[in-house]
Amino acid sequence: MADSSTPLTALCNICHSAPPKYTCPRDKVRTCSLACSQAHKRRAACTGVRDPSAYVSKSALATAGGIDRDYNFLSGLERNIDRADKETTERGVSLSGHGKPVFQKRWHDNGALGKYLRENGIMVHKAPIGMARQKANQTRFIQKSKRIVWSVEWVVDGEKRIAEVDESRTMQEGYKELMLEKERENKKRKRAHDDANAKSQKQKVRSEKVAAAETQPQSEGGAIEQEEAVPEAEIATTVGPTIAPSADDTKTEDSSEQQQPPPSQDEPSTTAVAHFYLHKPHTSSTNTVLIPVASDTTLTHALRHKDVLEFPTIYVFNTNESSHPQNPALEAAPAGTIVKDDGKSQLPKGFITLDRYNQERSAEDKELMGLMESIPEGQRKVALDGGIFGGVEEKREEVDEKQILEVLQRDADALKE
Repeated sequence: MADSSTPLTALCNICHSAPPKYTCPRDKVRTCSLACSQAHKRRAACTGVRDPSAYVSKSALATAGGIDRDYNFLSGLERNIDRADKETTERGVSLSGHGKPVFQKRWHDNGALGKYLRENGIMVHKAPIGMARQKANQTRFIQKSKRIVWSVEWVVDGEKRIAEVDESRTMQEGYKELMLEKERENKKRKRAHDDANAKSQKQKVRSEKVAAAETQPQSEGGAIEQEEAVPEAEIATTVGPTIAPSADDTKTEDSSEQQQPPPSQDEPSTTAVAHFYLHKPHTSSTNTVLIPVASDTTLTHALRHKDVLEFPTIYVFNTNESSHPQNPALEAAPAGTIVKDDGKSQLPKGFITLDRYNQERSAEDKELMGLMESIPEGQRKVALDGGIFGGVEEKREEVDEKQILEVLQRDADALKE
């Protein structure tokens, strides 16, 4: 507590009861405690940050405080620049080029992921910047475990889903993890739906009880209590006690299970089998071109010497295969193909395999070559050199400038008339 003879200018500018200990860097207000400093910031809407654009006299700049002021200002700028560079590197954002944010990839050609792509011959076609596929790509290199984690787009029954798959995972393992994650989400969604229904049911019962109590007269208090107990009795009679099965019923069920004949060996058993196909981008076919991939193939081996658009897209077709010991076509079928009892591979409409795509292209090339050979050599040269295949620059040079000027002059004269 300050003496009564102490002038106010020597006390705290807020409470005027104690000598000041702190000075606000922005507006030079002197305070004695943290509470007074916060009170000053609230009253004056002060940020407490030094204003670098505030006027400072020349004599003040030549002091030690002025030198510290400049040094702190320059150090703050360097820290902000370093922090911005680190943040842009971690988030994959670059501020190069007219100040507009440019989204970059999470890897570089000289990095670990670029080396991995070169060693395995994987050609990644980059989508345009800002596209949804480019933003969804989270493929990265894990420094701690020295492994690659791919973003994989799974297409199952027409539903697209992007998940992260380790490079060493097989197709079957990655698909199993996807199904488990989907099952967990469905259970969580169902649980939330059931909880919402139970809550709404309780609210409905409670509102019905309140409405029934309000409709009864006040003199019939005893009757109200009896009627309020009715719903619980009704629930008990509706649900009823759980009746345990008798011993005779148990014996009957056991005997019926034992009496069931074993499945005949002549009847084939059907099991759902998942077949995996890698999508091949940038094809001229109207159908989706797919590359069969065996279920026990790792992701790295499946992508070796293949092209992908940002990240791989894998189609999964579930089919019911008949396992019959006397069917040689099924036993000799290669992995990753959909096989029927007749031994033929089949894909849904709109999809073709890479082998069939190559066959169609070779047939089209042969047809085109046949048409070109049927044209006489002189006409063929004129068609190639002077048609849409070439001669564009020569045609531009052959334009008569005088003729164009005459046409323009004629049009100008017609407008004057």
